[in-house]
Amino acid sequence: MRKYADLAIIGTKEHTAYLNSVWANFLAKIVYLYMQFSLWNALFSSNAGRNIPLSHDETIRYIIAATLISTFMECDVTMWINGQIQSGDVANQLIRPIDYRIMIFAKHIGTSAVKLLIYTLPFGILTALFYHDDLFCKEQLLYGILSIILAYMIQFLYSLIIGLMAFWLIVTWPLNMLLAAVYKLLSGSWIPAAMFPKLLTTINMFLPFRAIYAIPVTIITTPMSPGSIRENLCFQLIWLAVLFLLSEVTWITGKNKLIVQGG
Repeated sequence: MRKYADLAIIGTKEHTAYLNSVWANFLAKIVYLYMQFSLWNALFSSNAGRNIPLSHDETIRYIIAATLISTFMECDVTMWINGQIQSGDVANQLIRPIDYRIMIFAKHIGTSAVKLLIYTLPFGILTALFYHDDLFCKEQLLYGILSIILAYMIQFLYSLIIGLMAFWLIVTWPLNMLLAAVYKLLSGSWIPAAMFPKLLTTINMFLPFRAIYAIPVTIITTPMSPGSIRENLCFQLIWLAVLFLLSEVTWITGKNKLIVQGG
């Protein structure tokens, strides 16, 4: 266990190695939230806001919460695995007496922990200073935290599966870009899933993406019945199990087809 804790510490150091990058990421989140805030305010101020299923306050709470969660939720596992394979360093990682996937998860935990401290906490304080209404449903906060943990695991497994596909595809950046765009749209990270057209909503009901942002953000910001909360948590648990099994299959298949490149 100590070796994985050390890997988590390495993850924190890697993310904070370049201070300018840390500041740039933090400022990018602030700019992104300001642009979202301005866009939705303009939309609701115009006639275009009449047919939106969410109210102005519900939408603003949603985008603030989604942006706040995204400060530590985002996962760079896919790019890290791709870089390891293309450089040939993956060969050294695989012969170490540690589980490759747990090693990646430990580093991801470390990165997320430092993001909570340097992004989420200051961002939350700034939000509290400028947004004076209640952002979270206090009665559902514990369920929301549980949902965020499940979403975090689902996001990691999704990124891990895509990254492990590089074991036999070698170059996956075109696939990464496509799947990242699909994930960003359908997860509710950019637009609340409640605003999707009927066809897209129906399709999204059978995909794991809304379990990453739409479900946890809705639980912590919007009053829901206990039955609806349980239903959404069960949806996340089912997809967590499915993605875990898919990651196992991808891992076993990928190891047998891995071709190491680089020096």
